[in-house]
Amino acid sequence: MRTATRQRSDERLSVPWNIAEWVDTQTVRAWVEEEIATLDWRNPELLTFLRENPNLRARVLLCATEPALREMCGDNLPSTRMLERFRRENRGILKWVLVQILKRGLRTRYNLNTSMLPAGLRQYLVDLATERLDVARHMDRAGQGA
Repeated sequence: MRTATRQRSDERLSVPWNIAEWVDTQTVRAWVEEEIATLDWRNPELLTFLRENPNLRARVLLCATEPALREMCGDNLPSTRMLERFRRENRGILKWVLVQILKRGLRTRYNLNTSMLPAGLRQYLVDLATERLDVARHMDRAGQGA
């Protein structure tokens, strides 16, 4: 199991690269959909972006895991380039959703209440989300031969 870790005093928090190691994939997918639903889809900037990019199915791409994506899109799967572009142009939203999912994963794994997490732990989760998005960006570049 590959994990991202951070050492603090004598304690060690280990978060798996795939949060589904802690929580079943159906729950993770439901969490993602719930977090996406909290976004303001009436935001004028977002509406303009979606009008300018009618083929970019933002809600679908935010939920993009292979079996789930195939279920949602059928034969009309987004291209690799479309996924890469979406990740590049929506990094902030993706990072926010990923942090929310990591928070839920920690709360579930360690049976924590829904109160605010300590600032250091929140920052750690932001750092993990950034690291994972950086890995995806490097994979995109490698796929382009860059």
